[in-house]
Amino acid sequence: MVALTIFGLFIGLMVLGVPVILSLAIGTLAAIAQIGLADSFRTLYVFPLNILEGIDSPALLAIPFFILAGHLMTAIGLTDRIFALANSMVGHMKAGLAQVNVVCSLFFGGVTGSAIADVAGIGNLVIKQMENRGYPTSFAAALTVASSVIGPTMWPSVPLLIYAFGAQVSVERMFLAGIGPGTVLVLALMVYNRVVAKRYNVPLTPRQPIRKIAGEFSRSGWALLAPLIIIGSVISGVASPVEAGVIACAYTLILGIAYRTLSFVGIRHAVSETVMLFGSVLLVIGVSAAMSWVLTYDQVPQRLAQSVIGLTDNKYVFLFIVIVFFLIIGTVLENIPAMVILIPIMMPLVDHFEIDRVHFGLIMVYGLLIGIVSPPVGVSLFIVTKISRITFDQVCTAILPFLIPLIAVLVIIAYAPGLVLFVPDLLLGDM
Repeated sequence: MVALTIFGLFIGLMVLGVPVILSLAIGTLAAIAQIGLADSFRTLYVFPLNILEGIDSPALLAIPFFILAGHLMTAIGLTDRIFALANSMVGHMKAGLAQVNVVCSLFFGGVTGSAIADVAGIGNLVIKQMENRGYPTSFAAALTVASSVIGPTMWPSVPLLIYAFGAQVSVERMFLAGIGPGTVLVLALMVYNRVVAKRYNVPLTPRQPIRKIAGEFSRSGWALLAPLIIIGSVISGVASPVEAGVIACAYTLILGIAYRTLSFVGIRHAVSETVMLFGSVLLVIGVSAAMSWVLTYDQVPQRLAQSVIGLTDNKYVFLFIVIVFFLIIGTVLENIPAMVILIPIMMPLVDHFEIDRVHFGLIMVYGLLIGIVSPPVGVSLFIVTKISRITFDQVCTAILPFLIPLIAVLVIIAYAPGLVLFVPDLLLGDM
């Protein structure tokens, strides 16, 4: 009944348009009253105390620095440089600019670690270039949205950090775990482009000479080293995740000075965006911690685990259920709130089925990221609608075919744990 109270009120209030954090707080307070903690004294301290305990972790300081680094990278204007590099590398291939779109997301996502920043940062330039070459606007917009999930899956990102903290797994292993799945995702989208884009009969462009590619890399290559510096500093033990975030910010500021694109206005905008986003993340983490305490107090995770085990004791059936569940949840709830809510509930089941927590983390992060690009409430869809100047319905229709390769990769991630764990095990050992 406690779970029904929390999630019933949460979903009901969300449907009515109440903000996520307020809906979750009201549901949690109602559950506290329901389980008999409603006398005036205990109500005063149970809820706020668990919020404070939920955010009282020095490790969480890494999150604002990673957010700030991403916003600073956008502020110093790397879009043109990254597009020119990607175009020189793969622009000559069949479906050339479509492949450039994917490679841009690979590079830009590595710099920002954010799907939304990817769409907002490169969307305008890439979509216009694809339109000029004869691609339908709806196809260009949908591809931009679909490829935006590469960055936060493959490179150091806030979702991977939040999962690592919530599931109590190594940040280093989480950062490395996305390399295999991210590579498969890039290849899947490029194969899909090659097959589908034939219908548009876009003329090929000549292959660029090595000197041209080297020149473009020299213009933008230093920025592309950012994710490697972050990963390298963490796994080598030179820096903690928090210190790696600080290094990323400092490195970005140095790049901005070197490129002569850093401005006070850009820094101010990046800082203000970081403060607002991190504030909302902290609120969600804190209230979700209070909710998790209530659920644990009432033994909801244990009862849920028993119910699922009663339904099936097969790990592979459980993974299928999880895939479907994450895809559904991702379409109606943003990925970070969904992760913070679901991690403490899912961990007993993950441990029962003896699924590696790092492996499960990639399933959760990537599965919920697909929701960002899926109708009806995918945030990236609304952003690309404004950029491309086409209707929301057109974008929703165009994105549906791209869900085929995206979901196919999710299935591969779920049922091929070696793809996720190979790089962490190779570089860090089997922990």
